[in-house]
Amino acid sequence: MQRLDESLRRQLLLHDAAYVGKPFPLKGDIAVAIQANVRHLALLLLNTEIADRASRAAAFCGALIEAVRETHIKEQVACARGCFHCCTTYVSTSLPEVFNLARAVRGKVGTEARIHDAAARARAMPQLQREVTRVICPILEEQACSEYAARPVVCRAVLSTSLESCLRIFQQGGREPFPSPASLGGLRSYVVMILRAALRLAELPHQNFELTHALTIALTVPDSEARWLAGENIFAGVAMDQMELQDSPINKIVEGLAGAVRPTI
Repeated sequence: MQRLDESLRRQLLLHDAAYVGKPFPLKGDIAVAIQANVRHLALLLLNTEIADRASRAAAFCGALIEAVRETHIKEQVACARGCFHCCTTYVSTSLPEVFNLARAVRGKVGTEARIHDAAARARAMPQLQREVTRVICPILEEQACSEYAARPVVCRAVLSTSLESCLRIFQQGGREPFPSPASLGGLRSYVVMILRAALRLAELPHQNFELTHALTIALTVPDSEARWLAGENIFAGVAMDQMELQDSPINKIVEGLAGAVRPTI
């Protein structure tokens, strides 16, 4: 596929500035906004002069979904400090988000010890078993997230409109639908697709992996982020989210999105 002329690419980047890192519209220019953010992240991930570019990409996505949530979520949510019922379930996330979280907890001896313990427990049970045998998130301290600013997109996108439903689901094993704002799932999907498309363009793994085991690897392998960015498969033993093994409409959209942006970077 032919690459755009350099002068056109410069013009495109100037145009992107109105959309990069900002709440994207839910109609109208949404495709333009999403492509602008993919382009921004892909260029970041391809910039070998930035050693922590994976962590920075994850932090960018965290800030983006916060901005999008604040703009588009109007429903009253029941989540509050001390409410941690959903922090006992299976969590998978992208590897840049693992590095970003590892950077936040590195050197915190108590937190690292809890992470290693949770990872050992998680590795011993199948993914679906985690919905029955709960493994409390090792980042929790006094029933609150101790690394709130560095939490993955998946955690930021879990908002409940009913505490009573959460108690039934997470404490009593209820099977009712999780009560979340109507537009939240779509907003999360957009941010996930932006990061995945950028990772594909940078020829880096874009799949989600079990969080605690991946976090242990990122914390214990020396220069883990640099080695991963250089192509070393340091997460070879970490379980991939089983949803990644199925055909997903999102992955097909990501392929098309990466294809549309590729000539412009």
